[in-house]
Amino acid sequence: MRGKGPGRRVAGELESAVLAVLWEADEPLTPSQTQEALIRDGHELAYTSVATTLARLHGKGMVERTAAGRGHAYTPTAAAARQLADRMRGLLGDGRGRTEVLSHFVAGLTANDEATLLALLAAAEDDKPSMGGASAAVEDELPGSRS
Repeated sequence: MRGKGPGRRVAGELESAVLAVLWEADEPLTPSQTQEALIRDGHELAYTSVATTLARLHGKGMVERTAAGRGHAYTPTAAAARQLADRMRGLLGDGRGRTEVLSHFVAGLTANDEATLLALLAAAEDDKPSMGGASAAVEDELPGSRS
């Protein structure tokens, strides 16, 4: 995905790619390790671009950094996950096409992502307070409900 001019990326694309690499890592990554992982994922980026992106993400509170030799190693924060979830909700929108967009999103999930989503939905359902009265009656009428 490229933005308006030659060689320009869409806003947030590089930050999203860097965060994806950090989330996949088992431990905090240095800019050099992050660059190597990005290259493996098909992103040809200069070290300075990766280091600058990590510094900006740190400034936004989306990554934490710890001392690693003479430099730093980075790991994503919970704030990064929340911000990306907010972006996803914003892209989903409130319009009529919401169901269709969600349908296409679900159809494109990997088996692992689908299992994760189902587990998260089940856990969220378990965390909800019991619905009493009329709400419970409506819930019983939903397709797939147990009566």
